[in-house]
Amino acid sequence: MMHVGTGEGVGLKSTVKDAREFALTDNSGFEKSNGFSSKMLRPADGSNSESTASSSALRLKTKSAELKLVSRSSGIKKHNSILSGLTINKLNIKAMGLVGREREIKVLKSCYHRLMEEETERTPSYDPSISAHSLTQSNLHKELVFIKGYSGVGKSSLAKTLEDEVIGRKAEGIYVEGKFDLNASDEPYSGIASAFDLMCKRVMKRQNQSCKNGYPGEDSFSFGFRLSAALGPASNILSYFIPELQDILPSMRRNSRNSDGEQCDFDVLQKRVKNAFRVLMRALNAEFSPIVLVLDDLQWADLPSLEVMDFLISDVQNPNALIIVGCYRSNEVDDQSLLVKKIQNLHRKQTKFNFHITDIAVGSCDIDSVNRMIMAMMSIDDEERTRGLAEVCFKRTAGNPFFLIEFMVMLQEEKLISYNLGLLKWIWDEKKIAEATMTTDNVVDLLQARMRKMPTKVQLLLQYAACLGSSFRTSTLHLIWHKQSVLSSDSTAGTITGLLAVVVSSNLVEACGEDEYRWVHDKVQEAALSLSDVVTPEFQFEIGAALYHSLDANGLEEQVFDVIDLINKGRVSKRPEFAKLNLRAAEKAKKISAFQSAAKYASNGIRLLPSDKWTTHRSLTLALYTIGSEVEFALGRFESAEAYSNEVLNRKECTAMEALPLKMAKSLKLCTVDMKFKESVEINLGLLKDLGVKLLWSRATAPLQSITTLIRTIKMAKKAPAPKNIIEKLGHMKDPKRRVAMLLLSRVCYACYRTADFLLHILGTCKRVEMTLKYGVCDDSPIAFCGLGLMAVVVQQDYETAAFFAEVGLALEKACRSSRESETQMIANCFCLAWSRPLQKCLAPVAEGYVSGMRAGDTVYAMWNLLCHHVWLPYAMGKRLGPILEQCPKILSQMEELSQTEQATGLKMFWQMVLNLVTTPVSKDAHKLEGDIFSTKGFKGTGAVYWGAIHGWQGELLVFYDLEAAAKRAIKDGDKFTKLSPGTFNNMHETFHRAVALFAMARRTRKREYRTHANKLANRIKGWMRSGNPNVRHYHMALMAEKAALGKKYDLAEENYKNAISLAARTGHMHDAALINERYAEFLGHELSDEQESMYRLGEAIRFYEAWGAFGKAEVLQNQLQHFVCVSKR
Repeated sequence: MMHVGTGEGVGLKSTVKDAREFALTDNSGFEKSNGFSSKMLRPADGSNSESTASSSALRLKTKSAELKLVSRSSGIKKHNSILSGLTINKLNIKAMGLVGREREIKVLKSCYHRLMEEETERTPSYDPSISAHSLTQSNLHKELVFIKGYSGVGKSSLAKTLEDEVIGRKAEGIYVEGKFDLNASDEPYSGIASAFDLMCKRVMKRQNQSCKNGYPGEDSFSFGFRLSAALGPASNILSYFIPELQDILPSMRRNSRNSDGEQCDFDVLQKRVKNAFRVLMRALNAEFSPIVLVLDDLQWADLPSLEVMDFLISDVQNPNALIIVGCYRSNEVDDQSLLVKKIQNLHRKQTKFNFHITDIAVGSCDIDSVNRMIMAMMSIDDEERTRGLAEVCFKRTAGNPFFLIEFMVMLQEEKLISYNLGLLKWIWDEKKIAEATMTTDNVVDLLQARMRKMPTKVQLLLQYAACLGSSFRTSTLHLIWHKQSVLSSDSTAGTITGLLAVVVSSNLVEACGEDEYRWVHDKVQEAALSLSDVVTPEFQFEIGAALYHSLDANGLEEQVFDVIDLINKGRVSKRPEFAKLNLRAAEKAKKISAFQSAAKYASNGIRLLPSDKWTTHRSLTLALYTIGSEVEFALGRFESAEAYSNEVLNRKECTAMEALPLKMAKSLKLCTVDMKFKESVEINLGLLKDLGVKLLWSRATAPLQSITTLIRTIKMAKKAPAPKNIIEKLGHMKDPKRRVAMLLLSRVCYACYRTADFLLHILGTCKRVEMTLKYGVCDDSPIAFCGLGLMAVVVQQDYETAAFFAEVGLALEKACRSSRESETQMIANCFCLAWSRPLQKCLAPVAEGYVSGMRAGDTVYAMWNLLCHHVWLPYAMGKRLGPILEQCPKILSQMEELSQTEQATGLKMFWQMVLNLVTTPVSKDAHKLEGDIFSTKGFKGTGAVYWGAIHGWQGELLVFYDLEAAAKRAIKDGDKFTKLSPGTFNNMHETFHRAVALFAMARRTRKREYRTHANKLANRIKGWMRSGNPNVRHYHMALMAEKAALGKKYDLAEENYKNAISLAARTGHMHDAALINERYAEFLGHELSDEQESMYRLGEAIRFYEAWGAFGKAEVLQNQLQHFVCVSKR
């Protein structure tokens, strides 16, 4: 049945206008078959009646016959040019919009509006001095939306509706898209990086526009410097992924500092990259809010990209509006896929990390929606006229919008639907369409049918472009085109431009940059790849080889992943040059922590080596097996790593230096994975011996050797150049073997601290300092000097020397800007300087240590610094417990996110201890470190750090709840905490509390044992005070009061008690003021029998405990006070 659709409704006015403009032009070149004339569009009476159209058509035929005698060639060209400019006779695909997606649009936009409402209402809660690395948590909920559905249902178009929302806020926010590619699924961070690259382009465009509008300086340069300061070293890492970043940042350095000489653990590399993206997002989000980041085709995303997405949305320290939209094909993932597992994990953590997740399922459209789409494309507003056509289309396309578009385009190209210019109407025959399209199976078939009608060169260009991925550059196509000798070199560029114009006009690709294009849909790329038998593995190899031989060094480095992927897809014979290219790709992937890709390239490189590889290409073979072992270890695939290692280590000609990186990987696994610290130490000592560094004479002589070495090294180090010019005097350590030895020594010291092997720790620290003084400075030198300061604290109690070495270490760190700044800040401030300066002054440096650790990927020490900044230091300073408790869950979430189990466990111990002080005791077990957060029962932690923390926090509870048990424990264990956690500032209040308990029991029992131990600790604290430690003066006064009370010097005792309380309160140590008041009350009641004054002091203790936040402890004292009142009344 023939149907005629009238061009009414949407788009009618514009299409009629186009037709009338066409009619007013010179029509001398019209062909007879067109059935169109200018008079037809301008009837005398202004009507568009059927009779007018008929007479106009008759006149047109007569006119056409007359024009046959006129020069037809020029006329036809002109006519075709005019026709190509018409829109009335073309399907208006853009007009169809998102028909039938009203519910999904509403849900998506509600997420956006909810986010913006929260941002409007919120008050920023971050410290501007720390910029993008705020240590506190934002209350703003971020939004994460997952849009799932089959290919072509309109997931990307749905996500794009948010672009209008962002644009509606003028220049405040940014909307960007990143797309993952099936053929580049092994290329690390591809979709994430492309989105950030586009974001940087948008930022640059805005800055340039601001300059044009009369705002130079501030917008263009100041922003760059602010961003550079926020990113720090992360900018060097990001430059590998985001070339556009270099245009924003001033004096951008292209390569990361650690790319050459610095040795870096694999987990540090991964964390460094993830944190670099997080820092960049924070910095950009601080300037532009909201940011809408759309990641398309997540089903093809690599694991590192999914981890970055997780890292961005779970960033509780980013206080600005961020919404991430992820689109994926639901039919191409299952419960075991990486994406589904990641989504499930994100659902579990959304509450803890302060973001909302919304899942939107997009299905195929129903027949009514299909009808509305057709009406929109054909500018018809009568749904009954298109109903029959819609039914046919619905059957053939199953309501898939993208399939529907291609189906309609095919119908028009096959002239199964056509626009009659004479009648200004669409005409079609539904029965004919149904019969002609019976064999239409899928959209790829339709697309290929269209492509095969294009010129041969266009088809070939499509196939070349499809091999290059989801996006491609004109310059790259030019290289391939010329190398394949399709065209002569002098006409290539112009011809490619013309061919691309044809492809763009056919709605197959779209421009996405000055020299860059992308496929409008991955199905188009899929169709182009399988367009003919040309795109075989051999064809892809030829494309890759053409690029390999055509690109210059910089171009090959930039596109190394694309090139080698194409080469590896072919059936390549043993080709050492391509094995070497695989090695380059593996090294680059390793450098950016894409270990999965690096492992693949290493394996392919080994596959391409000849059978006599160890003879003819020894260095290349060694490098491939070595990097293969390293990255397999990083991925936790230890059997594969062992196989690569054995291939090298079992060869008789393998030298010690060649085996070194493989053995280092093994020792690192023992230390960080297996937690076998002692075995790790032994392997590292063996490696040091291979490098010519002998650390230990023998275990029997270790005590003597360590002490004499320490004295000698300290004496030598004191003669070192002044901190401000130490780099100039010492120079840099250039020998790579010595730099590796310094790294191994650092690992030895790390493991020794965890096993309380302090003697070997001393030797390792001294050796690092000696090598720095002799051979120059490297990344481990700042830590070495700070470590020497720690030795001065623990062994010699020389706090002035410790402070000097700490300052030297900090000066070295500032000069060489190593990736280990976080560790340097931790050791310098919490182990050295804390003994000679107020603890308050350590807060800012450890906060910076957290920031630098996160930047550098050193999350181990970043979390230790965070713990000190928010928990341990405030507690030691007597800060209120309420705010400290508020920080605990936030800090714990970060530690768990970064898999820092040791720090998380330490935090839980402290958290439980504080809860026991804060909450009302429900039993007599408040003095035990047991509860919902942490329990010592069944605890299976290993290492001195764990048990040192348990011992310390258990001791705190005993002092506050059971002085007798605390004193007995102090006698039994002695300096156990000091030995397990040597040098930390926590030793100060731990020693004071032990002394208080011992003096209390000495007064109560008059036993010499208690008195002897108490005096020993009191003298130790007295020595700290005399050495200039400002944190222990009130400790000393309080213990002098206890000592005087024990010696029955009551007046002196009262004076010292009052002075100690006054000093503690004045310096903010509320917990110490409370404890000293409690001890003073006991002294007044038991020694002086002054019940009235005793009850007053007990009341003061309660007041200070409550001010501190220890309400559980205060309630215990309140009960005692009420008991005293009742007794006194009787």
